[in-house]
Amino acid sequence: MKKRIITAACVLCLILVCAGITAASYISKKIPENPAGTIGNTAGNLYNGGLFCENGGLVYFANAYDGFALYSMNADGTDIKKLISADISNINADSSFLYYYQDSLGGGNEFGFVLNSSGVYRTRKEKPKSSVCLDRISAKYVLLADNDIYYAGAGSELSVRRVSTDGDNKETLLDFDIIPAGVQDGALYYTKNSNDWHLMAMDLKTNTSRQVLAEEVYMPVIEGNMIYCIDIHDNYSLVSINISDGTKTILDSDRTDLINAADNYIYYQTSGDTPQLKRIRRDGTDMEVVAEGAFNKINATSQYIYFTRFGTDTPVYMTPAFGAVNVTTFDAASQAAIEESQKK
Repeated sequence: MKKRIITAACVLCLILVCAGITAASYISKKIPENPAGTIGNTAGNLYNGGLFCENGGLVYFANAYDGFALYSMNADGTDIKKLISADISNINADSSFLYYYQDSLGGGNEFGFVLNSSGVYRTRKEKPKSSVCLDRISAKYVLLADNDIYYAGAGSELSVRRVSTDGDNKETLLDFDIIPAGVQDGALYYTKNSNDWHLMAMDLKTNTSRQVLAEEVYMPVIEGNMIYCIDIHDNYSLVSINISDGTKTILDSDRTDLINAADNYIYYQTSGDTPQLKRIRRDGTDMEVVAEGAFNKINATSQYIYFTRFGTDTPVYMTPAFGAVNVTTFDAASQAAIEESQKK
């Protein structure tokens, strides 16, 4: 009798231990919900490749000096660390995870990436090499909003898709090419990547779209009721538009190719006979030339603005996000890449 009791007790203990292990494993893999209003990166950064993303006191960036491998650093550019060797862009972040587009294996060969293909990925900040593919697709304009990832398919997969951060729910929202402009008040704002550049808003509960602006615009950055963008039919001028009353203000009449709205200034690239990278305050004051020539990949953090000369990946230039313009090269990233290559 005692043996039966002991055996039954052992079996029960084993069941409880197994159940505990299973529960602990489930909890460790469960993706916590983000607070309402969570946005993984700014529209301006994502328009420019999403190569830099600031979150939780750190800046995560695709290091152009190392095949666009994923690195992290303090906002002031110190304590640079390599996280992932794959070719990364469209970086988004929440409190625990990074979300990004992986284009290829890049220059690295860490175990776990050998069999990975292009797609939208999620990885833990604390364990960046343990990545999960949420959708194997050629994509662009990846955006985290609340607990979903929105992204536009590229190439033969032109569409707008949404996948939950845990990867369990996936759906196609639109079956044509768009440029997402952001998520605000339960709506996905976008422009069609075609001859029709009207700003649209899709209600994310009903999946129905409405036109927001009569003007055709490019790279709209939405901040509440204000939109900063390029007005296609007004000589591609840099303008601000109030959604509430339709008031439009020309900030710079020069033809503008790219913009990014940072905390203190709007940074934008003009073209023509004398192309320039400029910055201007949102009210149209304090216009300054940042650099002479054609530049792109304009990415903003709280401390610096990063950019490259058009047609090249390096050198990466930087200037303080506040105070006087002072353009230098991002030498710390170059040095970090050299040090990583010496470890191999």
